[in-house]
Amino acid sequence: MKALNLARSPYTSLALNAAYALGNCIIGFLAHSWWFITVGAYYSVLAITRFSVLQVKRRASGNYDTELFARRITGILLVALSFCIVGVNIMSAVKDRGAAFHKIIMITIAAYSFTKITVSIIGMVKARRSASTVLKTLRNISLADACVSIYTMQRSMLVSFPGMEEVEILLMNIFTGTAVWIVVLLLGINLIGGKYTDMAKSKIIKANEKIAEAVTGGYKKIEKGVVDGYKKIEQGVVSGYTKLEDKFIDT
Repeated sequence: MKALNLARSPYTSLALNAAYALGNCIIGFLAHSWWFITVGAYYSVLAITRFSVLQVKRRASGNYDTELFARRITGILLVALSFCIVGVNIMSAVKDRGAAFHKIIMITIAAYSFTKITVSIIGMVKARRSASTVLKTLRNISLADACVSIYTMQRSMLVSFPGMEEVEILLMNIFTGTAVWIVVLLLGINLIGGKYTDMAKSKIIKANEKIAEAVTGGYKKIEKGVVDGYKKIEQGVVSGYTKLEDKFIDT
């Protein structure tokens, strides 16, 4: 359980994101691969975005408008990055099939990528129940990160293990790349559009609170009126009874 919580920690994700970005950039420059350089740049932008959102979370102190602004900017950034994936996908189809790795390295990459996507999906499901804007933003970033990891893993796996023709590899990469583009695009749109949904929910909550206050205030006034009326009736009855008792004694 502690290991799973550590894996879901935003700071752990940030550290892994930064390490993955640096690793891809180094491999890209050493192998002269534009694919790895581009993917490294993609992860670098995600790492910077994740760090910025965490800073907003720390400094905003629950300021709803600030968190919504960070969410919207992140959404716009994910939409822009999704179109970068389109360019990368085209470049991959034209000139770069993917880098082949040793089987052990490839299995390690696959295990890491599938763990990453599993944790991201679990986080997304749990974030839907949360009211935290920052948490939902971080979960969308994590899923965008994991999707590209799966795409990168597939490209390397298809050329590392024999069994598929070059045309089949090309089609698989195009289909997966398109799917990743759509997912990242929808994640960005969700963050942008979710801003207005959350604002509407916030206004509804505030309106409900005002209605509740008005109803409670009205109920208290009615209660006070009933209690005061009851006291007056009680005093009148007691006073009348006392007068009757006095007359009876005098008689």
